[in-house]
Amino acid sequence: MRRPTVRTATSIAAVSLALMFGSVIAQDDPSPNPDECTLVPRTIEEMQELHGEPAPEGSGEATSIVQATPVDYSHPEGEPADEETTAAAIAAVRNLTACHNAGDYLAGMGGLTDEFIVVQVGLSLFDEDFVAAMQASPVALEEELQTVILEVREVVVLEDGRVAVVYDYHGPSAPGEGINGVETDLFIFEIVDGEWLLDEVVENIEGTHGPDGVATPAT
Repeated sequence: MRRPTVRTATSIAAVSLALMFGSVIAQDDPSPNPDECTLVPRTIEEMQELHGEPAPEGSGEATSIVQATPVDYSHPEGEPADEETTAAAIAAVRNLTACHNAGDYLAGMGGLTDEFIVVQVGLSLFDEDFVAAMQASPVALEEELQTVILEVREVVVLEDGRVAVVYDYHGPSAPGEGINGVETDLFIFEIVDGEWLLDEVVENIEGTHGPDGVATPAT
């Protein structure tokens, strides 16, 4: 199981902000510095209250949000994002990654929608080990263990107004995952009161939507 994190990849200092669907944004600064984490931490109590009920007796273990590419996974379609939207999405994902690299998991939770916390974190909020990991004093990951950005692509605005980002990255703190060390995830953001919050994530889609040379794209 992965460490309980919210992490992934993208860069505000991009070589270009390509507007064409399917284009790749190369990264000048691929590993977000922990000092770049500016999200306001949530509290465990706040998130437990959002969930609304404790874990049933005996449920005990935290559940991982990590999953293989679902059999019924359907890649979202949308309109190519404009330059301003692309830059904002890049900044949001980079901030989440910086909080991961900082080891500040409660701050990372500050970048999630309420719905994400209830549905995708769920009963983990009542697991003692998960809570202890969340509440531990943040310790920045060693540089060699930090998530490294490779590419970000297919930044699109969905019909419901949310913004989807596909990104490729190398996550040394989760060895053995991905294909040849490269992982590809899908993040979907919702803008809430002007804040970019992660609303949905599908991890490990590199089997069908990885970068060229890593996996064969779905047909």
